[in-house]
Amino acid sequence: MKKTKILALALVLALCLSVLAGCGSTEQSAASGGASSGSASGETSGTAPAASGSGAQPAAETGDAGAGVDDEEEEEDMEEIKITWLTLGPMSAEQTDPVVDAINAITEREINTHVEMEFYDAGTYATRVPMMIQANEKLDLIMYTPIPGSGFQSFKAQGQLLDISGYLDEYGQDVKSILGPLLQGTSSADGGVYGVCCNRILGSYLAIVMRTDVLEELGLLEKAQNMTTWTEYEEILKEVVANTDYAGMGNTDTNGTVMSIVPYFTGEDAFADCKGFDTLGETTHLVYVDEATNQVGSYYESEQYRKGCERAERWYNEGLIYKDAAMSQTFGNALIQQGVCFSVLASAELGVEESYESQTGFDLTFVRVAEAAIGSDATYKFGFAVPVTAQEPEAAVKFLNLLYTNTDLNDILSWGVPGRDWVKVDGCADYPEGVDGQNVQYHMMDIFGNQFITTPWIDNGPDFRQVQQAEQDRLVFSKYMGFAPETADISNEQANCAMVGSQFNGSLSSGSGGNCDAMLASFSQQLQAAGIETIVSAYQAQLDQWLAESGK
Repeated sequence: MKKTKILALALVLALCLSVLAGCGSTEQSAASGGASSGSASGETSGTAPAASGSGAQPAAETGDAGAGVDDEEEEEDMEEIKITWLTLGPMSAEQTDPVVDAINAITEREINTHVEMEFYDAGTYATRVPMMIQANEKLDLIMYTPIPGSGFQSFKAQGQLLDISGYLDEYGQDVKSILGPLLQGTSSADGGVYGVCCNRILGSYLAIVMRTDVLEELGLLEKAQNMTTWTEYEEILKEVVANTDYAGMGNTDTNGTVMSIVPYFTGEDAFADCKGFDTLGETTHLVYVDEATNQVGSYYESEQYRKGCERAERWYNEGLIYKDAAMSQTFGNALIQQGVCFSVLASAELGVEESYESQTGFDLTFVRVAEAAIGSDATYKFGFAVPVTAQEPEAAVKFLNLLYTNTDLNDILSWGVPGRDWVKVDGCADYPEGVDGQNVQYHMMDIFGNQFITTPWIDNGPDFRQVQQAEQDRLVFSKYMGFAPETADISNEQANCAMVGSQFNGSLSSGSGGNCDAMLASFSQQLQAAGIETIVSAYQAQLDQWLAESGK
């Protein structure tokens, strides 16, 4: 069944998760976007208890925080915090103000805190938020994201994050209880805590995502569902390109990534030989570690990266990869939704399948290529931190504690205003009558906060949180979980090497560079000049020390 629902981030994840959507038969550039904020408080509504399955506790019944105090004094005592929030695209105040009103109806009652929120799309967030901190603007809580420039390590390396360990001890006990060992990923060697990851399913897998209707029309569905090699995928791409107007394979993100998606090695032909790896929390794709030897290496100079780039070059030359992938400012599933591409390679999580279908408006076939263990890098993708410019760090952590325990708050931030953007039907969230993915005012993915207590979307079923928890419990942690490197001394080298990576990776990963061998040689030369060996050596030394001290 064809679905038409709003864009949503998925992660990229690879980026990062790595996906957004739009409409039409030709690619539309991603808008640069802007911010809007809401400030008026709305009607107080009841707070639902936290759902089971995550270890979360219900939010405390605090009653009227201002009981016995006149209105003027209560207003004076109200804490006020400012938060920046990543959105799927530009949003107007008309869209977001009612969302903030609904949030304040909860926060003002539960923690005596008024929230101002500024919403930025992905194209704006990574530049605007660091600038706000540098300018010493009032900013009490920020999201960190997989987007370069607004990642956890980027903020921390620049000294822009506050150690909130003491605040968590006093105001964030629920956060500590819920996240448990996941807090190790954002902690420093001396016990400081500089961020809290969103409590969501963290196990990821690499998937080939294809339009099911195209496969059916070409009689390729069974072959796609059962394929186990890149060669079989290549055969399918050739059939699609020969018999449709679609590009075979599109870019996953706006960095031109097509074939080489971190943290997976994809150089071997058989999917069974493609493996996930631990990046040791390095978010700019510069290093990997060989779990068998504990040796740190340069990802872009690895043999697996080379093999992936060589395959991409061959496929590009054969017309199987979207010709503008390296320069595209539209995410992969948006290209599918717009009718530009038939498929993409993406880093996905359980539940993302339905989200992709919601975003693209098409039934999709997912084929798993490889899985990755949960490492510290998983805690760096999406989460929250208190910047050093915070004027109300206590209230910011109180908000986080509420976010990780309050179902109503998570539902509003994920699905929008009840009645306007969504309604609850049989234990699930769904669009109200007359609303769909094309005209809904506000609709996000359920990854920003505590996913396990958020009402599941209708496509997933009422027991989906239990299914996710079971999947999370099945997954394994990387042996390096908890390794938290200090990178301040190599931040210049990381920035320089990341810049080199951004210059080369898009062309290499999409196969559009022209001469893979020559580009790889030049890439390596420039990485060496930018200090990649210094980075690898620093990670290796810290890892060796950590392994010795932890006895792993």
